[in-house]
Amino acid sequence: MTGAPGHRAPAHRGTGAPWAAIATIAVLALALAPTVRAQRPAPAPRHGLWIGLGFGGGQVRNWSDQEPAASKTVVTASLRGGIVVVPALRLGLEVNGWGIESGDVWDPSKGVTVNETLLIAQLYPWPAKHWYLKGGLGWGEFNTAHPGDLDSRAFGAVILGVGYDVRLGRNVFVTLAADWARGPLGSVDNLVTTSTVRRFRAWDVIVGVQYH
Repeated sequence: MTGAPGHRAPAHRGTGAPWAAIATIAVLALALAPTVRAQRPAPAPRHGLWIGLGFGGGQVRNWSDQEPAASKTVVTASLRGGIVVVPALRLGLEVNGWGIESGDVWDPSKGVTVNETLLIAQLYPWPAKHWYLKGGLGWGEFNTAHPGDLDSRAFGAVILGVGYDVRLGRNVFVTLAADWARGPLGSVDNLVTTSTVRRFRAWDVIVGVQYH
């Protein structure tokens, strides 16, 4: 009779031990989970094709021999794509634009843009860091819907930029970038319009989505 409580006491203390151990393991697992995720290797750099679309804002300044320089803060857009030569180098084509005057579907006489069509190279000095330097060379274009005015284009436009890719998924990135561009836009000289040696200088900041 007197020994019975003594036997029950150890049994009672023992029933809490497994739960305490499980709780301890669970707490340690939760505490170590972020560290384990952080130590997992990132997906290996991919080769093949890539494409990116971006929108942003900036400023463009354009002029010609007959027209004074005029600056305007504008909305910008860019479309890029190409091939990954090695993880540290991408080559491709970029088409971008600065909207000086918005087009109007109800008024076809409105709409002026400065555009570039470029061959570009993006260099990732440390591919795992996801930031890059960009350079490009190609054509500058002045596009206008104004009556009596004409579009023009010329080779020699350049672009320099820097950007950072933020990985959202295995193949999807958000790109934050800043670009600076300048170059010739060609000339128009006819019976209606004379605008020779058109040129521009511009910069912009862009947020885009990239698939690779």
